[in-house]
Amino acid sequence: MTSPNDIVMGQSQDPGDFQTHQPFTAEENIDHLNAIGRSIAQLMSHTATALNALTTPASAEPVADGANQPALDPPSQKEAFRSATDSFLTTLHSIDVRMKRQVLALEEAGIVNLSNAPRQGPNSAAAKASLKPNGVGTVGNLDVGWLNSRSWRVERDMEAELWQEARDFLEKHDESLKMS
Repeated sequence: MTSPNDIVMGQSQDPGDFQTHQPFTAEENIDHLNAIGRSIAQLMSHTATALNALTTPASAEPVADGANQPALDPPSQKEAFRSATDSFLTTLHSIDVRMKRQVLALEEAGIVNLSNAPRQGPNSAAAKASLKPNGVGTVGNLDVGWLNSRSWRVERDMEAELWQEARDFLEKHDESLKMS
């Protein structure tokens, strides 16, 4: 399924005619992300159009005995809904393809590592040390979540703050009772 925003690659069928891949520049990637953002806004517009096609129009004035009531046209409502949902799905597919391209560009640039290597625990001897982030919160053999869960400092500091707030509250409440 193609979309109007797809980039057409070379049409040549001769394997010798393929050129080397030139990665997009940072500016081009930002432009692509902006276009994805605009497409997401279009998704909302298509959704609103589809929902409006399914709803009956509300009259501004109460109508007595059916006079001057707007006529419903089910075939045109059905066609408007079908058109809006087709546009929605086409736009959604386009966003999906372009987001996958952006993720692959991040991997190509070495920003994320999407390898299918099994995730290993911090004590595992088979874990290979690497300074490349893998996109799930680990860098090398260090798992930030695991390290934070082993620290009591944050909990102690929070407990001290809560005790201080409770003490201040009770002192303030005690002073207000003495004044009464």
